[in-house]
Amino acid sequence: MRNYSSFTIGLILIISAQILSFNVQAASNQNPCSSYSDNFDSYNPERWQDVLLYSTAQGAVRVDKGKLILSTTDEKPTEIQLYSLFTFEGDFDIQADYEAVYPAEMTSCRLNAGLVMQTLDDETRYKCYVSKTPQNRLFFRGRHDLYDNEVQETGKKRPALPTGTIRIVRKEGLLSYLTLVDNKWVDVFSFKKPNRKKMRLRFKLQTFVEGSNNTTCPAMVKFDNFVVNGCDKIIPE
Repeated sequence: MRNYSSFTIGLILIISAQILSFNVQAASNQNPCSSYSDNFDSYNPERWQDVLLYSTAQGAVRVDKGKLILSTTDEKPTEIQLYSLFTFEGDFDIQADYEAVYPAEMTSCRLNAGLVMQTLDDETRYKCYVSKTPQNRLFFRGRHDLYDNEVQETGKKRPALPTGTIRIVRKEGLLSYLTLVDNKWVDVFSFKKPNRKKMRLRFKLQTFVEGSNNTTCPAMVKFDNFVVNGCDKIIPE
């Protein structure tokens, strides 16, 4: 049996610690995008900014009990959004859990809730929604439109559930919208026009009534477990 001096043992421990530290740092550097995942235990103003667009009614954004909550007013249809203060460059893979909450008697309103990827000039948007018809039927909606709302691509898939997971993947410039069904990822809509521009993320809730602006549409969506599964590059603003 070989005997080691205390000096030799100490040297081995120092080298081992340095190797371990290097390996941990290397692993962290391999996927820096994961640090942008958010369980919404608290609101981080360095990562998110709420924005009201095209809405005459004031919605609300808050974090409560580990949920990011977007809620509309009881008075008028509302559009409320939370923008990321970081952008994705190249391919990416993100997902978030959702829960849509609205009164059963809200049969006159339509609802869109979900994730939106947009170019930095807001010229192009890829919308991955859970949507509600006036008959309270839920369905998945994928929509690619331009700044003036000119639709480029759109598709629907039924049925959707009030709770679930939305996942968006961009691979080689092509975006796909997926959801989780029976613990398996199912394609909702694959956008056919490639886009390799830098993009930011929006969490969104929108209520509206076709042909009327006076109907109340109280609703909320709760998001949780936002995960960046991977990306080529993520850039903070």
